Amino acid sequence: MPKTFRLCVKTDCPRAAECLRSIALAMVSPDEQSIQVVNPAYLATIEGDCPVFRSAEKVRYARGFVKMLSGLTVAQANILRQTLEHDFGHARYFRLRAGDRLIDPATQEHIRQAMARIGVTDLPDFDAYVEEYDW
Repeated sequence: MPKTFRLCVKTDCPRAAECLRSIALAMVSPDEQSIQVVNPAYLATIEGDCPVFRSAEKVRYARGFVKMLSGLTVAQANILRQTLEHDFGHARYFRLRAGDRLIDPATQEHIRQAMARIGVTDLPDFDAYVEEYDW
């Protein structure tokens, strides 16, 4: 769990059992000197759906797309690299491509759409997949 992930201390929340913010609170080690929490005074004002709710369901992240590039022509690979570098920035593009940074589902779809726009009809899989919490 990232140190900056805000936890929820609202014990009477009807969705606490399915909220990652509430569940993660139980994961905090007693050795932790401080934690970040959602403002309890703010939580007391919420009626209906909670705007800080975070589902505890794991998300399927991709890791890397080097293998995807191997089936492209040199021209397609160059256009795709230029497009994705423009969209994500140089450093982030290379971290995503190498698998140094996980690729969330929306970004996976963005990459697939960019590939479709350059004529790739049989969209290959990413290098690997992992299931993680959406911290």
